[in-house]
Amino acid sequence: MVTQIATNPSEFLYDISQTTEDRTPLPGNRDFSFGTNMFPNLLPFTELSGETKVRVHREHGGWPQVDTHVGGWKLLLASLLPKDTIEGSLWGIHGGLSACYSLDPRLRIFAGYQASAMFADIITHLTPPTTTGTAESAFDTAALYSSLENIHTGRVEHFMYVGGEMFRTPSKRLVAELGYGLVKNKLTMRLTWASRNFDTGLSFYPEGAWVLWPFANFQVRF
Repeated sequence: MVTQIATNPSEFLYDISQTTEDRTPLPGNRDFSFGTNMFPNLLPFTELSGETKVRVHREHGGWPQVDTHVGGWKLLLASLLPKDTIEGSLWGIHGGLSACYSLDPRLRIFAGYQASAMFADIITHLTPPTTTGTAESAFDTAALYSSLENIHTGRVEHFMYVGGEMFRTPSKRLVAELGYGLVKNKLTMRLTWASRNFDTGLSFYPEGAWVLWPFANFQVRF
């Protein structure tokens, strides 16, 4: 697992960022919501996140409910790094559209599309060590430090997803979701227990270095 993280850090960081993305549909009696991830993004990874959902069409007359959502996050730890040694930023954005339809008063199905992106920029201020070997080895060392001076990486993904939602009480529901990333053929699965203000659950990334991620979100719905 450590080897996978070291050789492909952008994939690992992207898996963490995905826990800020909530694709569950709005309840039928709510028009707007705002949420943030409390675990694991804010604690312990210091990622401050926010997401807004808006219902643009109410389900009626055989037409589904339509929601749109947009959100983003930023790593707070990056702003605390010593500027004379290293400067960096790590942030991401996402947004999408979904449709939800009731098969039964206690069961709804939904499907949608989401675009998601993560960006990482690291600028280091490294001083190459003094070399006493050949001119060729000194050139190689300088080239290595030059390549490490600026690191820019990121990830852009387009997801198609489907899911089902079962109501347990007027304020509690169980949501199962399956997503597929069209760019990297990335498969994601998520199980969410949504309540009035706190959502908890598990995200499953079969190809990820860390496969199973528990999460906890705080939501306010109007």
